[in-house]
Amino acid sequence: MTPDSPNTRDIVRLVLGVARLGENDLRGWWQGHALDRTGQYVLSSMFRRTWRPAALQLDVSAATRMHNELLGRSTALHLFSDLLPFRRWAGGWLAEQKTSDAGRDLIASFETWTLDDAVSTLRDWCGRVDSATAETLGNGLLLGRLTSSALEDSALLLQTAQLLGAAYLDQTGALRPPYFDLAR
Repeated sequence: MTPDSPNTRDIVRLVLGVARLGENDLRGWWQGHALDRTGQYVLSSMFRRTWRPAALQLDVSAATRMHNELLGRSTALHLFSDLLPFRRWAGGWLAEQKTSDAGRDLIASFETWTLDDAVSTLRDWCGRVDSATAETLGNGLLLGRLTSSALEDSALLLQTAQLLGAAYLDQTGALRPPYFDLAR
């Protein structure tokens, strides 16, 4: 899948949306304030033109850290995993936004999200994925197993991202990161 394909853009949007959902003013999973009023005040004074992409980069970093801490396994394929290209694509897209206005509307829309807006929008972005049967294991939600060869299929990558994204939407308490096991 190329970094500028429609599937890649859909995945990037989903990763950024889930990262925003975890901020303190929405679900509070990573206790971040990147796009709320506090974050806007602090970051806009430091990064006048690029504070919004910087804020989302902070959200993605916080989400990555929280997922890695809660799951504690390097083979867990989660939305922010090093083993999947999703986080790298989101980071690259955010870096491009610092010199382009192409994604300004999407980034600005994250600022005004209420919890209901976030869940509704993310539900739309996840599409009509078949409901995954999640198994609670430790601090996470195991959605299934994927082989490394399956991760080369662009349609399967999009479906994987959508399944992972959908698994966050009905979580109202402490975060249980959804993930797939990497089958060898």
